[in-house]
Amino acid sequence: MRFDRKFYLIAPTLVLVFIVAGVFYTASRLRQIVAASDNLQRRMDYVAQIEHGQRRITNEKAVQLVRLSLEAEQVRSGAIVATNELLLTLGAMTFLCCGALLWAIKGIPRTIPLRGPVLFRISPGSSGS
Repeated sequence: MRFDRKFYLIAPTLVLVFIVAGVFYTASRLRQIVAASDNLQRRMDYVAQIEHGQRRITNEKAVQLVRLSLEAEQVRSGAIVATNELLLTLGAMTFLCCGALLWAIKGIPRTIPLRGPVLFRISPGSSGS
């Protein structure tokens, strides 16, 4: 089975479109990680109040606060690692698709553009009516 020459250009182009969509998806997921830190100042103010003695908490609450902080850090680190792996995979796929496009473009012979009667499939002697 022999492929049409256009297939060699269309397939990598479609993969590149999916890669661009993946990059936008990754950017949106990174935005969610950043959005999770929007209340960071409020949490820091709470801890500062505890440090200055304006608020009192029990030992159990302090341990729970540290545990929640560690769990949030673990989830955030996992998300960053997954995002890094996704971007590396998308980068490798982009590199391979660009190579495939270059190979396909190089393999397609150049042709002289069609002009006049050949382009419109009209015989040279007809008047067009």
